[in-house]
Amino acid sequence: MNCYVNLNNLLIFRNLLIDPVIVALRKPKEVSNPDLYGELIEKAEDYGLMGIIPVEYIMHAISHQKNVFCCIAEKNNGAIGEGLIKAVAGDIIILRDFLAEVFQRFKNHELLGNYIPSNIRPLAGRKILEKCFFNYGEDDDAKIATKALCQYYEKYGYGIMADFVSFNWDGEKERLTGINNYSDMTFDKIYGYERQKQELIKNTEAFIKNKPANNILLFGDRGTGKSSSIKAIGNHFYEDGLRMVQVSRDNFVQLPKVMQELSKWGKKFVIVLDDLSFEEFEVEYKVLKSILDGGLEVKPDNVLFYASSNRRNIIKEVWQDQNLNELHGRDSINEKVSLSDRFGIKLFYDSMDQAEYFALLEKMAKDEKLKISSKDLRAEAVKWEMGHTGRNGRVARQLLDYLHGKA
Repeated sequence: MNCYVNLNNLLIFRNLLIDPVIVALRKPKEVSNPDLYGELIEKAEDYGLMGIIPVEYIMHAISHQKNVFCCIAEKNNGAIGEGLIKAVAGDIIILRDFLAEVFQRFKNHELLGNYIPSNIRPLAGRKILEKCFFNYGEDDDAKIATKALCQYYEKYGYGIMADFVSFNWDGEKERLTGINNYSDMTFDKIYGYERQKQELIKNTEAFIKNKPANNILLFGDRGTGKSSSIKAIGNHFYEDGLRMVQVSRDNFVQLPKVMQELSKWGKKFVIVLDDLSFEEFEVEYKVLKSILDGGLEVKPDNVLFYASSNRRNIIKEVWQDQNLNELHGRDSINEKVSLSDRFGIKLFYDSMDQAEYFALLEKMAKDEKLKISSKDLRAEAVKWEMGHTGRNGRVARQLLDYLHGKA
């Protein structure tokens, strides 16, 4: 029985048998197959696959399909039962033979043997998959590969979880949609605010390790790096199983549905509430307040909230709040600060003084190899400041972009 026929014995990865590309690959022909080759090129461009495209496509299909094994491994931190281990190990042996045959068949192919797509997107965790399906000799136990594959699903998940760092909640379709162009922000690109960054990292590390962790509110002056710090968290902890979910204020009423969807996964999720603020007359904050603490809808253990705001107490406060004519005036103030109190950690991002701002600009210019003297850079900064308000990372970024363009 050859490797193509033997695929019929798959137990766990049987969905591969109905994949049109894999169905075509199971029918080797002496002459070229333009239909199959055209389909493979299309897939390579869609998924950013590079190298021996038929092999890369099979690896992509294995990592993205949904089956009982990947669901349990992803949900249970990589732990599965002995029965499932045996079943998966058998499938791995079958798939190894198939992949080895496809590799030999296409490794010298003029086009598909070394294809480079227009936009390369490396498959997340590919090295783990390669060890599972290529790097084991005849004497190695397939159960070892099965446990490595469990770790893959624990880290990266399957389907959309393997493709995206961050998601939007689509309120109309009531589902998660992946963000294709997620920011590449990292902490080393955020200058200053070391204490705030360390607090954010420590809290998220505790969350990842299933230790008690707090919702966090990042507040302070505009342009100081609050949103950037939250984006950096997503990139920093992606390979530890963290995913970011952005929910717009219009969809706050659907937060119970969001949490219900996230609770189905084993991944850790940070729900991002960017630029959060409410006017006195807006009542959406009450939904959020109930979700964060005190409502009947319990927040799942795999969900935290990170919010950024220019306001310390999120809800607009006015002098009338101190009106002593109200019988229970203190109640109005308590109501307005109650949402902010739901965040156990509050990180303040203040604007820089001139010395700090100049130091920031000089470091950025040096890192970006901008050819300008310190004296000229400071002169440009003073001129730029006249038309812009505040000294912060955002204004510094705008100035540096201007100077790069000018150069």
